[in-house]
Amino acid sequence: MCAVFGHLRATYDRHRQTTKRVALALLATALGLLVVGGAIRMLRAADQEPRPTAATGSPSAEWRATITGPVSGLAIDGGQLFVAGDQLTAFPVSCPVDADRCAPSWRGVVPDGPLSVPTVRDERVFVGSSEGQLYAFPSTCDGEGCSPEWVGVAGDGTVSQPAANFDLVYVTSDELYAFPVGCASEDLACPAAWSADVPGRPASGPPALGGGLVIVASSSTRGGVAAYPAVCGEDCRPVWTGRTDGPATSVAIGDGVAYAVARGQLMAFSLSCTGRCDPEWRAPFVPGAPFATGATSPPAVAGDRVLVGDDRGRLWVFAPTCDDPRCEPIGVYDLTSAPLFTPVVEGNRAVVTSQAGTIFRVNLACSAEGVGCRPTRARSLADPALAPAVIAPDATLAGTGHGSLEAFAW
Repeated sequence: MCAVFGHLRATYDRHRQTTKRVALALLATALGLLVVGGAIRMLRAADQEPRPTAATGSPSAEWRATITGPVSGLAIDGGQLFVAGDQLTAFPVSCPVDADRCAPSWRGVVPDGPLSVPTVRDERVFVGSSEGQLYAFPSTCDGEGCSPEWVGVAGDGTVSQPAANFDLVYVTSDELYAFPVGCASEDLACPAAWSADVPGRPASGPPALGGGLVIVASSSTRGGVAAYPAVCGEDCRPVWTGRTDGPATSVAIGDGVAYAVARGQLMAFSLSCTGRCDPEWRAPFVPGAPFATGATSPPAVAGDRVLVGDDRGRLWVFAPTCDDPRCEPIGVYDLTSAPLFTPVVEGNRAVVTSQAGTIFRVNLACSAEGVGCRPTRARSLADPALAPAVIAPDATLAGTGHGSLEAFAW
């Protein structure tokens, strides 16, 4: 009998470690823990699969419309929706519909569309053309054929979405150009007040304004960002340049910080930098991406968050400041449609558009332990999108590359 118990004891000793590991793994599964190399850590929000939520259906369309050519950009101001395509078309945001179709208020006809995303400033609508022109239209107009107040010659090639302050409007094409907001001449051809060379070709998005600077990024293989004085002259040179070591998205500016995406990382540069600068901190979100930008569109800065929609259909949320050279995201949402445009944020709601033509509404206030961490609503457009949707007080408005336009309530 002693020999039998001795054999059993020896068998138990041999399998005791295995038994402990199995029990620990079962406990970890039950508690939402992860065992790695004998260590236990709590799963971060980015590691956890959000809990499924009940389907809420698709939002209903408030009105529809069509334009000539693709919808290449949208902007809202003063109850008007400005739609860029082969022409600039204005619609009332709260549109009285006839047989579910919305009629435009006016059109600005140009010969060299498609146009950029519009920018509205001081009762003017600025749009860039595909052939080196910057157009300044009045924000209110009568009739079908509204003429621009002035036309700026902005180099060669496709002109970016403009950025404007009270005095100047800035665009990029082959270089950075600045025009007086109230530019006028007898023949409507407005020369730039000043221009500046950008190392490599400028990134496709708009210049960024803040801290007395206008900041642009480079799409060259070496990348980089360059900060110029917002008011400059001949032979304008950057106040500082930032190193990205790869093609970068356009820049977004927060509180004293310029953010860009390159090499699968969010990079943060201090606006007070001088000379040649490295990022103050980096937040990698695409592992092993030394040559890929990681995102198609620039980040969005919204209060205490910086958001990045990546090329794989994920929306990343970062804190705007970080004390370490390498930082982690504070949240991520897998939207399952890619690539993503720059998110549009209103309070704790983010509206995110994918190039595939799906519009998502994301609740940024939900936690990983809650039940609301998937987008609460999603709407698929009939065709792919070329620009992000915009938010009006009572509707979300989106357009497609085939010229259809929708306003829908969530």
